[in-house]
Amino acid sequence: MRAIQIHEFGDPAAIEVHQVEDPGPPGRGQVRIDVAGVGVGYFDGLLIRGDYQIRPDLPFIPGSSLAGTVESVGEGVEHLAPGTPVAAFALHGGMAERVLLPAASCAPLPPAIDLRAAANFFISWATSLYGLREIGALKPGETVLVLGAAGSTGTTAIECAKALGATVVAAASTAAKREHCRAHGADIVVDYTSDDWRDQVKNATGGKGVNVVYDPVGGALAESALRLLAPGGRYLVVGFVTGIAKIPLNLPLLKRCSIHGVNWGGSVMADPSVVPPVIRTLVEWSLAGEIDPAPTSVHSLERAGEAFEALFGRKSLGGIVIAP
Repeated sequence: MRAIQIHEFGDPAAIEVHQVEDPGPPGRGQVRIDVAGVGVGYFDGLLIRGDYQIRPDLPFIPGSSLAGTVESVGEGVEHLAPGTPVAAFALHGGMAERVLLPAASCAPLPPAIDLRAAANFFISWATSLYGLREIGALKPGETVLVLGAAGSTGTTAIECAKALGATVVAAASTAAKREHCRAHGADIVVDYTSDDWRDQVKNATGGKGVNVVYDPVGGALAESALRLLAPGGRYLVVGFVTGIAKIPLNLPLLKRCSIHGVNWGGSVMADPSVVPPVIRTLVEWSLAGEIDPAPTSVHSLERAGEAFEALFGRKSLGGIVIAP
């Protein structure tokens, strides 16, 4: 079968398609899936570069968040059957025509859900919903500042925050990105590269500040964003695309705010029971039209490198999916 296979760690833009051995029949507790779409995220790119905290054994197939159709099931699998559409999580292995996974890593989907739209459910969408609702305890009427708001993680955060009843301030660096944020529900957009961007946020909130900061960016922007929190505010650390931030720890004390790490993958591995309510909500919102999970761009396996190049070059907008 065709798959992206990594033989040495390096630039994700240079990845190539290989012919690899087809996965065998599913063993006990496993399912074999025909892959319809694979989400593209920074996590996958960091694994390819060898820059993540863990390094898969070479060679490996990247791709962690996917959706597809169950082709066959192994002994002991009761909640899935051949023909069942699923969203699934794999540490890696998704960027292939077929994949073998534990059945416990798969969530059944109703037929009305588009599988390419569901390809990012298990990473960017789940991270945003879990981070804002379970970790950030976001309430209707509160205000959220989303950093890096035009990317896959930021776009899903905008839509999830709106579905939860919040007002969204989206920070993005270009006019095109800010327009993308507006199109996905942002109430206010600011250019965080401008000298007065913090004043813009303050003015937009009547000087009160924001209740939640959703930060997949990190780096030099983090301290400025934390200073925009209102008393009782929650700062959600989601990622560090521009580097690991250095936060003066007197700030949470002085501002009476809190800092929380949003590690969806770690939470799932520690307690799989967190998955069903998150996926169920995403399905319900999708069917009700409260969120639009459709990817902004879809690439073939042969063009997967271009997708990663756009992602790491911070040129991409919204969700990206590879369709094997």
